[in-house]
Amino acid sequence: MLSALSLMKLKDVVKDLPSFNDKVGHVLAHFLFVILWFVVFHYKFSFKYSKALSLAALFSLVYGIAIELLQGWITVSRESDFKDVLANVLGMVFASLLLLSIKKRAIKKNNSLLF
Repeated sequence: MLSALSLMKLKDVVKDLPSFNDKVGHVLAHFLFVILWFVVFHYKFSFKYSKALSLAALFSLVYGIAIELLQGWITVSRESDFKDVLANVLGMVFASLLLLSIKKRAIKKNNSLLF
């Protein structure tokens, strides 16, 4: 769904939104992207915490860059925007920091992770 929305023509839907709302959307999308892929890697595939987080962050980075390149190459109504890539990276970093903070807190309290 995220891929489809990233590549389809949205001129009438988002024309009145300020540009920072677009960037907030990118940050939130990649924040959730990292969290969800982390959960899949760590709990479904039993990867160690750090490996699951690294893979989720890498997926987010590669996916975000690929979508921006595709917007410039295969669509006529969308264009690549380096600021979108930066917003994607920011969402990835926020999610990674949150997950690292959760792990650190769990280790300090000698408890299992929250999720």
